[in-house]
Amino acid sequence: MPTDAEMKPIVPMMGAEGGFEEDESVPPLRISGFLCLLFGLLSALGIIGYPMLAAAVIAIALGLVALRPWENQKPVGVTPARIGLVLAVAFGSCGYLVHTMKSRTLGKQAEYFARQYLDVAAKGEFAIAMELKKEPVNRLPLHMPLMDHYQSSEDNMKALEEFKADGINQQLTDVGPGVQWELGEPVRVFQYYGMQQAELLFLNPNSNQEPKKIYMLMKYDIDPQGVGQWRVDQCRPYMKRLVAESIL
Repeated sequence: MPTDAEMKPIVPMMGAEGGFEEDESVPPLRISGFLCLLFGLLSALGIIGYPMLAAAVIAIALGLVALRPWENQKPVGVTPARIGLVLAVAFGSCGYLVHTMKSRTLGKQAEYFARQYLDVAAKGEFAIAMELKKEPVNRLPLHMPLMDHYQSSEDNMKALEEFKADGINQQLTDVGPGVQWELGEPVRVFQYYGMQQAELLFLNPNSNQEPKKIYMLMKYDIDPQGVGQWRVDQCRPYMKRLVAESIL
């Protein structure tokens, strides 16, 4: 007949995390340590996608749970938790820095492109301004005379005249080129349906002249050669959004 010693389990018993009573002779098992290691490995995807940085945060939280103080024998799962924490901190930090630097670079590019657009429109070069609003694949070749292109078709001339008559373009022409537009707030770079976009708010240094504020929405497109280029999607006077009060 087997004795009590022979009937003891040969694998680590579940600790407090599993809801079972601990046996002091057998090290407890902390599942959170292995989960920490799993999410620590998944945090490597944070370099690819910003939302995946959540895996690093989850890994750190699980690691702190797994590394809580213990009595008697060292629990099984502590070592994987330590490895998972190191991976989560390393991959999470790299992913955060990569996305921060990318957003900063794209923001500076968007600001430069937007300022060039405002200066071109202020000079009355509306044919060029219209090209800057097109997707890269639809822009005319650099060697093609733009005015010859627009004058060759009645529809093209009509589109150009309508663009000239736009209120914001008329205001920019009245302001004239060379205005040192000020940023009203930091450039906001974000993704919308997988497309990089940027929002900019420019302030006119001459507060007595219209437009006083200009809102611009930029989109980042990839041309057929695989090169990313900004284009102007919206350029209009800034209008404060009205938010309706809650209806009881």
